[in-house]
Amino acid sequence: MFEVKQYSPDRLEECVTLLAEAFVESPLHRAAFGCGRMDQNRSFFRIGLRQMFFGQAFVALADGAVGGYVHFRPAPDCMPAPEQVPQAAATLLKPLGEAIPQVVRWYSRWCRMDPDEPHVHLGPIGVAPGLQRRGAGSALMQCYIEHLAREKAAGYLETDRAENVEFYQKFGFVVLREEALIGTPVWYMWRPRE
Repeated sequence: MFEVKQYSPDRLEECVTLLAEAFVESPLHRAAFGCGRMDQNRSFFRIGLRQMFFGQAFVALADGAVGGYVHFRPAPDCMPAPEQVPQAAATLLKPLGEAIPQVVRWYSRWCRMDPDEPHVHLGPIGVAPGLQRRGAGSALMQCYIEHLAREKAAGYLETDRAENVEFYQKFGFVVLREEALIGTPVWYMWRPRE
């Protein structure tokens, strides 16, 4: 059983490690950073948690330790304008070094694809590899779905894993579009407001 609690900055390093481990084998992360690049993934999520992931964030605790993390933020401020991504890369993303061009292509595309309709953008959501398929992801998703219901809002997300498409469909998401991005399939998904 997992206890879902609001994220606190004192959990920063736990969440950085968890997200890096959860995403290191993600197709987009492999394409952008290289295979098994924990260092790049840790840098990426440290930047995100410190300077980019503003909005609602929660953790799933297992025996007091962080086992999962979720972030969501309402539009229109959920993604930067596509033209802002290269500027951010020159400063904010500098620690990512040689991965910057791929990350800029990736995030610029995601920014362009972000729907104009009002929504609450999900991401990232990650679960420690050893705790996956045990309910942490579902507990975090339920937290997000309850937020959507309270706000009477639509939901939106991107994923690069086919198995996650099925997982999100269980929560009412449908695929809006599928395309290749930096050499890997990506699905854009939408959940209508209730």
